[in-house]
Amino acid sequence: MMYGLPVDFVPTGYDPSLFMLAGYLLGLLATLILGAIVLGILTLPAFFLVLFGVEQLASVVAHLSGAFAAKLVVIMFRGLRRAPLRTSLTYVALFSLTFVLCLIYAVLFLINYVTAEKEANFKAIVTHKTLIPSQMPPGYYEEFKRVCLEELPPELRPVNGDLDLMSWSFVLTTTDKTNPRRDALIFLFALEPNKVLTMMDGLEELTGDERQQLQAAADEMMRNPQAIVMSKRQLKTLNLQVGQRVKSYGMNYPNLTFEFEIIGELPEGRYEGVAFMNRVYLLQLLDAYRNDRTVNKTGEPHPMAEKCVNLMWVRLPNRMAFERLSALINDPKYFGKVPIKMETASSGIGSWLAAYKDIFWGMKYILVPAMIAIMSLVVANAISISVRERRTEMAVLKVLGFQPRHVLALVLGEALLVGFLAGIMSSGLAWGALGSFKFQIMFFGSFFVPVQSLIYAPALGMTVAVAGSIGPAWNAKNVKVAEVFARLS
Repeated sequence: MMYGLPVDFVPTGYDPSLFMLAGYLLGLLATLILGAIVLGILTLPAFFLVLFGVEQLASVVAHLSGAFAAKLVVIMFRGLRRAPLRTSLTYVALFSLTFVLCLIYAVLFLINYVTAEKEANFKAIVTHKTLIPSQMPPGYYEEFKRVCLEELPPELRPVNGDLDLMSWSFVLTTTDKTNPRRDALIFLFALEPNKVLTMMDGLEELTGDERQQLQAAADEMMRNPQAIVMSKRQLKTLNLQVGQRVKSYGMNYPNLTFEFEIIGELPEGRYEGVAFMNRVYLLQLLDAYRNDRTVNKTGEPHPMAEKCVNLMWVRLPNRMAFERLSALINDPKYFGKVPIKMETASSGIGSWLAAYKDIFWGMKYILVPAMIAIMSLVVANAISISVRERRTEMAVLKVLGFQPRHVLALVLGEALLVGFLAGIMSSGLAWGALGSFKFQIMFFGSFFVPVQSLIYAPALGMTVAVAGSIGPAWNAKNVKVAEVFARLS
């Protein structure tokens, strides 16, 4: 069984990257929400320290200036400090909301980025014209390289020649043939290792030791077709280490047995959950299958032998080169056997993500509003309790000369302060942490929290805080002094 389905159900040649993305997104979202709540609780001491520090500053300003507004701010701080449990609940709720939304924003920001065309690094992607997942003969890649390097005018050819072309084949294997459970799966990109550092988004910009280590691994993979590099997450999931050999069995390449030697790790935060292998090894196994009578009684080619290339990539100097090459691709004399199409990389990735447009739509228009609504209710409930408990205090303030608008400002100010601090602390933590800790979905580059989230998150925190507190604040404004003291008497 595989994810509750018989192994035979897994279709030959299916695209495992599509199969895994939804699971990554849902699992990542659940982890983020739980992690955000835990982080909110852990940062409570820092929140109260900041609150105390700002209160002392406000007290000094109020004492020196004698300004009424400064005194009102001091009262606001003391009100927050007198109900630490409810203040903590409000803070954790707003922290969790803004932290998770920062990371959701990071996902959507990167998706918008990779689906936007870039003239300086103009990449195109070639896929099967009608088949999903794309499957093309391996000979098409050789012909595609020839067309790019010989048929295009010299000024429109890839600047770095063959190094600006690459093919991908998606390979899903399992280390447990009888029970291919999730923690036994190995998802690999079969590619040309010498082009990893020139053609793979997220790896091109590597520097220092990371680049040197990956370059050394790529050189070794060129010498040894069975060598592979794995992400740290996959190594941990499989309980494997660099230097070990691993035997696995093809899932979308049935009846193929892979014997890999793990020679290195992918940089942390890049291509998590996947591994890179040499496409030469895949082609060798497909060729050997024809003559292996233990698994192939008829001597027929492997079912995937003529459809083992999923994607072909090319970096072109400009859009004119893309349009010229696209015209050649559509010429039947070059690629007449299997219809293929060429798109800009941004368009191709957008098409690939189309299957998940409902997930992203739901994230933007259902999940985010739902979280905002829930947190607004939490804030409203916490502040309503606080207002009910402080009715006497509100009445005393009015007796002392505070106007209803001052009471309204006091309650709203408390909520705004907590919302601002929760937003700035969560976004600062998310933005700072993801500078060294990166998370990733499939072959997208590492996700990062954009710097503008440092503005958006506090603004969102304050907006939600006001939305949740406007009702209780209005009730506090309308507290009747006579009624309150009549009950006390």
